[in-house]
Amino acid sequence: MSSESSTSHHLPFTTLDVFTSTPYTGNPLALVRIPSSLKDTITQTQKQSIAKEFNLSETVFFHESKNLDSEVPEWKVDIFTTDEELPFAGHPTIGSATYALRILGKVREKGVLITKAGPIPISLQEGGRVQADIPHNTHLHGSTLGQKTAGKSIAGLSQNSEIRERELSAPLFSIVKGMTFLLVQLPNVELLGKVEMTGLSPDSSSALDPEFAPSFVSRYYYVLENEGAGEEVVKIRTRMVEAKLEDPATGSAASALSAYLAGKWGRSKRFEIVQGVEMGRRSEIGVSVEVTDGKVKGVRLSGGAVVVMEGSVRI
Repeated sequence: MSSESSTSHHLPFTTLDVFTSTPYTGNPLALVRIPSSLKDTITQTQKQSIAKEFNLSETVFFHESKNLDSEVPEWKVDIFTTDEELPFAGHPTIGSATYALRILGKVREKGVLITKAGPIPISLQEGGRVQADIPHNTHLHGSTLGQKTAGKSIAGLSQNSEIRERELSAPLFSIVKGMTFLLVQLPNVELLGKVEMTGLSPDSSSALDPEFAPSFVSRYYYVLENEGAGEEVVKIRTRMVEAKLEDPATGSAASALSAYLAGKWGRSKRFEIVQGVEMGRRSEIGVSVEVTDGKVKGVRLSGGAVVVMEGSVRI
């Protein structure tokens, strides 16, 4: 990062709380606007440094549209954690969609976000929520962590024996190549409340199918709050806890879990997922999954977002 000088640039930023309509709940997101004049100037290293400075789970770099007057404008977005760039992530998608359709100038009915995982059509829904058609190339990996590490000690698993056994037998499921979740079903909310950060992430690489490796892998714990397969709307409580991090809302994991369950049940479903309760940042995530002939054909993520802060970043 450069010191203040005659050649420094100021990039406007907005922070939003995503998957909520109430400020200071949901999942915080930093969105930094990149003007067209600087699109080839801002480096990957600078973007990573800015993401580290915000120190949120994700920071989005939102590029000015080249066709803002179009009926369906497009915006390129780059998504960074504090450590790396991601091809796709859920709460940055919903936050960026809210910003593009509701906050950036006039209200728009639809548009497209261009991500590293591909184009994502977005639309405005009733009540100010937005919906995003999630890129997906779903894959259920052939082995569980327990099958690949039988008899071996695995660092980073839960110290609770019941939770650990469920971690070892949980399916590994990719929503796209490079984005995989260990989907750990728990029997009740009480046990969900006992999930804790272990300081380490278990090494899941040996259990990944070669054609979908390497991959980001994280654990997503869930409890079905109704009968699930027989319900028109499936209600789920979740937590995403990994190493030293708990995430208030994880749209990519919610999409993966919903796609996995709908595919397993062989029918299209709507899901209402509540996450972040245990950390005081309740988040409400909507997912609709279309299943045809037993295969996932569409995944749509929905939610709201509210602006919390605005300012500028100097580079």
